[in-house]
Amino acid sequence: MIRIKAKLDDAGLRRYRANLHQLERVVLATAHMIEGDAKQSILDRRSRGNEYPRGDKVHFSAKPGNPPNSDFGNLVGSILPIKIGKMSAEIAFGAEYAIPLEIGWIGPSVNHNGPFPFLRPAVDRHARVFAQAIAAIMKGGR
Repeated sequence: MIRIKAKLDDAGLRRYRANLHQLERVVLATAHMIEGDAKQSILDRRSRGNEYPRGDKVHFSAKPGNPPNSDFGNLVGSILPIKIGKMSAEIAFGAEYAIPLEIGWIGPSVNHNGPFPFLRPAVDRHARVFAQAIAAIMKGGR
């Protein structure tokens, strides 16, 4: 008769369970930081593209490759982090034009417009610190 013994090292699983609350807090905090960063990049109005009248004021569109410039605040007001699980969150948009602004679009005259990224740069700014925080927690840090 052949006998086989196996030992499972479940230390990683135990650390995960012990730190689930900490991991959840890091996920949510990062989602909120990304939300704030994305909103601020729109409100900063960093670039000046075309000028055009918008109601009783003048609006300056952003130059492609820069975050869009806020006009009436609809886009900024529609950005919301949503917890979708213990360990996951997403950034949602109520403004239907959020994704076309982020990635660019083809207009009716077949001209390419944008992109005017505001979410991806915010994610990129927080990705390294997020990964470091998760790694530290999984190693037993706080």
